[in-house]
Amino acid sequence: MSTVDELLRGVGARRLRLRTAGSGDREISGPVFVHGDPVVVENGPDGKGSCRGGIALLIGAVPHGPAARAAVAALTTAGAAAAVIRTSPEREHASAALTRDCDEAGVALLELTEDVPWLEIAGQIRDVLATTAGTPRWGTVALGGAADLSALADMIAATVGGAVAIEDQHERVLAYSSLAGQPTDEVRRSSILGRKVPDLPYNPNSYERLLRSSSVVRFAGVAPTLLPRLAVAVRAEGELLGSLWAIDAEGALSAGARDALQRAANLTAVHLVRARQARDAEQRHRTRALVDMLGGTMSPQACRAQLGAGPSATAAVVGFGVEDPECSPLSAPARLAQAVQSYFEVHHHSALCGVVDDRAYAVLAEPRPGGELTGLIRWTSANASVALGVAVRAGIGHGDGGWTTLPRARRDADRALRAVSADPSSGPVATCADVADLVVLQELAAEPNEVLAAPVPAVAAMLDHDRRFGTHYARTVHAVLAHGPGGGSAASLLMVHPTTLRYRLRRAEELFGLDLDDPDARLVTWLQLRLRDTSP
Repeated sequence: MSTVDELLRGVGARRLRLRTAGSGDREISGPVFVHGDPVVVENGPDGKGSCRGGIALLIGAVPHGPAARAAVAALTTAGAAAAVIRTSPEREHASAALTRDCDEAGVALLELTEDVPWLEIAGQIRDVLATTAGTPRWGTVALGGAADLSALADMIAATVGGAVAIEDQHERVLAYSSLAGQPTDEVRRSSILGRKVPDLPYNPNSYERLLRSSSVVRFAGVAPTLLPRLAVAVRAEGELLGSLWAIDAEGALSAGARDALQRAANLTAVHLVRARQARDAEQRHRTRALVDMLGGTMSPQACRAQLGAGPSATAAVVGFGVEDPECSPLSAPARLAQAVQSYFEVHHHSALCGVVDDRAYAVLAEPRPGGELTGLIRWTSANASVALGVAVRAGIGHGDGGWTTLPRARRDADRALRAVSADPSSGPVATCADVADLVVLQELAAEPNEVLAAPVPAVAAMLDHDRRFGTHYARTVHAVLAHGPGGGSAASLLMVHPTTLRYRLRRAEELFGLDLDDPDARLVTWLQLRLRDTSP
């Protein structure tokens, strides 16, 4: 958080001066934004008042009379701490009246004393605020959050003279301007609603042309749904970060607008780099916290505080995986963790997501027992599957003993995930209790003791006979042990007559010395056949 005096020292008295007396100690904690219409002050993720503590740029002529009073009222409603104007000798009377109105409303009014572009002064103000502020917060100037990018889009639109959109390198809309009176079209409306550029047949050629150019490119419109546009790629040290688009409805944007858009691309690159750095820092913090939670080194109180959980809430650990990891990109765990985090946020469910040991995990607070959490995880997995284009599976482990048992909950989540990944019929999402039998068998198969590692003589002889002569005694015995001694279900599964089944079973006992009347022999025989996957 910075004061007006700190801002003035940072920008310099030659560029800015304070017109309202006694307001130098006013704190500025919010974004830099363009004032032009009441909708602008609602531009952030928090709705009305999202520019609270911010500094407004009054681009254009200095308002006077009723317009000045309306502007000051809008700034007060938004909670703006300060405003900046560009005045002139012939507008001094209006500037003096506006100064009085701002002074009465408690809004610090600053005046530009040099003829510098609005984009340049806005960038300098942002840099000063970022430098003098304390610990950065999401959505503030220091980190270039979503509200900050929207304010930047407004500022560029006001400078260039056309509605602006900021896209990332994947054609997703990161921010857009909302100044009143600027023409728009159906493609822009669809992009804003879907937060992504619509899939249009001419998109590949347009973006290829844009990315080949290092300067502003003009695109003709396709009436009536697409107005003409100016666009420029946004790069930092040669790396493509996204693109900047401005509507040129009448084809009347001047060369000055092109220059302003080119300068704006450089400023946008700074914001996008800062936003990426902030996301990376936040993800590193999340990962460290997740490692501490799952490793059992974080206190129960700290665990609950991380998730904002109440004292009665219990913990759940969810492990996520994809159906065929060998065919997925190397970044699959990170992309998966990011996807599930976003879907949990849709439901306002606090979750800590990240990658630990090359696996995506989420730790969630469960307010009360029941099926609500499992349903949320099923919904999240299904949507992540669609988003990533690969089947997503999840194993759930519950911290029944409280927040001190998160390591055990992680082990249970891993065991359940292995089970649902190996046996799709068990469902894409399961708890360890749901697939307990399959979990035990998998662990026996993975680390069998000496008795189960080497088959008993009767089973060894039967397997050897089938391998040498192409017979199916092992499959027959396995089917009978799995489906009961009646023989009907086993015969249907093997597609043989019940009489043939009984004959094979008798011959297996005679040839290999099986004693299927002994319960211990039945258990050992079935386990050894089951672990070797001799099922029909």
